[in-house]
Amino acid sequence: MKNEIESKALLRACGIATTEPVLATTAAEARRAAAALSAPAVLKVVSPDIVHKAAAGGVRVGVPLAEVERAFDAIVSACHASSPNARIEGVLVEERVPEGLEVFIGARVDRDYGAIVLLGHGGTGVEQREAPAAALAPLDSRAAQALIDEAFAPQRQALDTDGRAALLKCLLAIAGGDGLLMRGETGDLDINPVVVGANGCVAVDAVVMPLDPALSARVLSDEQVARAGNARRARLGDGRALFDPESIAFIGASTVSSKLGYRSIRNLLDYGFEGRIYPIHPKAATICDLPAYPTISDVPGPVDRAYIALGAAQVPQALRECQRKGVKVVQVLTAGFSEWSAAEDAATGERLEREIAGVLADGGMRMVGPNCIGTFSATSRMALGAARYCPTEKRGITFISQSGTFAGDVVRRAQVQGVPVARVLSCGNCADLDLIDFLLFCESDPDTTLIGFYSESIRDPGLFFRLARRIRKPVVLFKGGTTEQGLAAAGSHTAALATDQTLWRAALRQAGVLQVDSVDELMDAFLIHSAHGSLPGPRLGVFGSGGGVSVTCSDVAARAGLQVPAFSTANAGKLRRFGVPGTSIANPIDIPVWGLKDGERHIFGEIIDQLKQDPALDVVVVYVEMGSIMDFSDDEASGLKELESICASIASAKPTGPKVVVALRSTGDQTQEDFVRRKRAELLPKGIAVFSSTTRAVRALQKLFTLSARSD
Repeated sequence: MKNEIESKALLRACGIATTEPVLATTAAEARRAAAALSAPAVLKVVSPDIVHKAAAGGVRVGVPLAEVERAFDAIVSACHASSPNARIEGVLVEERVPEGLEVFIGARVDRDYGAIVLLGHGGTGVEQREAPAAALAPLDSRAAQALIDEAFAPQRQALDTDGRAALLKCLLAIAGGDGLLMRGETGDLDINPVVVGANGCVAVDAVVMPLDPALSARVLSDEQVARAGNARRARLGDGRALFDPESIAFIGASTVSSKLGYRSIRNLLDYGFEGRIYPIHPKAATICDLPAYPTISDVPGPVDRAYIALGAAQVPQALRECQRKGVKVVQVLTAGFSEWSAAEDAATGERLEREIAGVLADGGMRMVGPNCIGTFSATSRMALGAARYCPTEKRGITFISQSGTFAGDVVRRAQVQGVPVARVLSCGNCADLDLIDFLLFCESDPDTTLIGFYSESIRDPGLFFRLARRIRKPVVLFKGGTTEQGLAAAGSHTAALATDQTLWRAALRQAGVLQVDSVDELMDAFLIHSAHGSLPGPRLGVFGSGGGVSVTCSDVAARAGLQVPAFSTANAGKLRRFGVPGTSIANPIDIPVWGLKDGERHIFGEIIDQLKQDPALDVVVVYVEMGSIMDFSDDEASGLKELESICASIASAKPTGPKVVVALRSTGDQTQEDFVRRKRAELLPKGIAVFSSTTRAVRALQKLFTLSARSD
């Protein structure tokens, strides 16, 4: 670790202004140094073993010359008392900096995220304050501006234009493309505080620690990130065999209809797989009326892709046989590898996974898994589960899941909801191909419009998020298994504050990746993007029947960072013609059920068309109280007829202008629930997203707004 004098010299060499301390090893030296100053002195202990100097009693501020020697002795005594084993090299003496905004800047090379920078309010007790903002380095000017905005959003007035410009310059000197952190020499940098005032930025206290050579590969410039991505793409090749193989071999095929090795082949046939299927079984002549072969080597033609469903111990040899056959992609369904937690078998699973890695290192074959359930592709008709639950849209969402359960869940939900999920891959342990490989595949795949993931762990989150922020396709991440690293052993403010969650949230924000917390939220994000593509702004026009619903809808919008603005003056006047007693035509509009008809004709579409003309709106949210409609009907059949008429009226609105979201609020009975499911699928191709509540509708819009920011 460099001492403060050395650290500040390094900062000055980078163009960052600092105080210029003098090291005193005796009280007399401290007095002579203070005598050269034009203002009361600041004294600080110098010790590689004391991180929190003020807490240890190692700081005195505004010391007059006559008190300097006494302050020196008090600092040394206090530090010996609070930290008996600490090495004390002396005491720094420097001039006090004029008051200003105290800022904390930290930077370090993290094992998982690579080069990162932290920014927040500085001064004593920085670790007890609000968590700092964080970002992955290198920063460009736009990313640095965004970091400043995030760190000081509640108190933007604290930074004037000049102070902001000075702080921006300081951040780029530390974490810009040519900044100190990116030079591959600094492992941890702690500046607390940087005083932002009339004289710009002045670093008052600074510690620089050298980079551990083992982490040097974690410092990636933009050019190195691009090269890493290109190397991954080359390793994968064209990736066609992932979702569009011309032939599939199933190693571990079964003659028993209840077994995976039978059912998987049956599902491929039922769904209409367009290529050739080769069951591999040591004895059977046919399986599912297809010729079976004892080994993959006996298959007469080429094999693009293979599934392996054998015992874990048999997998390495099966992979060798696939490699000799020229298989491009193999998917190992078998479990019992590094994920296996039974104490007596854990080492065996890890050893087998290492053996698998050794097999794959000898050739160009790539592997998905192990510990997964299969692949779905609408383009080649690869089934994941029963064919009757598989969607058929060939272009749309690609979902990559480390959980087999969620992979199957998304396929089935997409089919029920009519959401265009075109590809799903269960990737399990990701022992070979991982989420970075699949991200890059989806980026270049013309049939993928949105990329979805379920992840429990990302092997290299720093590279994943740096690559994700370079692509323009929206990315949605359903995350499980979040953790928080411990703080007790942190050796600096920066290390203590750079927690897993802080860096994870920073990486998400910087990359423009949307995180969701449930499969329902995931499907809502898929639905809203499929309907609308993007949301140009956060302004909602809301109308329906039910004042309480409109109020709570506005509340949800406010919490989600969306707006329910007043209508433009001209449009407010035109909306008055829809007013009836008990009506509110301000935003949100509340019109009684009986007021939404003109004779026997529903007027939802007319109101929507009028709202679409309002320049103050970006989207129209319509809610329908299905229970109220049923209450106004003589019987269930009549009520359903009314609901059909309402939905037809909504669908008749002009397609131009702001998009339309519909909340069909069900009371929960089967008839209404079935109606919601049916209308969701029917209206989606018309660009109308249907949700079961205004809350889910508004939260889905917030997700779309987040995704839309990627194209800015």
